[in-house]
Amino acid sequence: MMASREERLARNEIVFREVNERIAELSDTWGGGLDLVCECANFACVSVLHISVREYELLRQNSRRFAVLPGHELPDIETVVESRNDYLVVEKHEETHEQVERADARTPN
Repeated sequence: MMASREERLARNEIVFREVNERIAELSDTWGGGLDLVCECANFACVSVLHISVREYELLRQNSRRFAVLPGHELPDIETVVESRNDYLVVEKHEETHEQVERADARTPN
């Protein structure tokens, strides 16, 4: 069965989130900041964003939210819910929640 566009985009974002979780685990920041990969749906994106440890912890409390650089948001599948100095927080539209959860479940930890 072929994955839907939304599911493929969600899977890309989940992969970037996994990379960022590993970066956060390995960082010795002591309350400083993290340089993370943009969590946009573009698998070819290699852009970096800076986020405080506290902001990152808050972001991870909602599995439907991702940190992306301005201009990397996709309004047809997500809404900007916060605008920070250097990045945006996007949340998947309700109709794509299932795809995000399915992609998250399929992504190896």
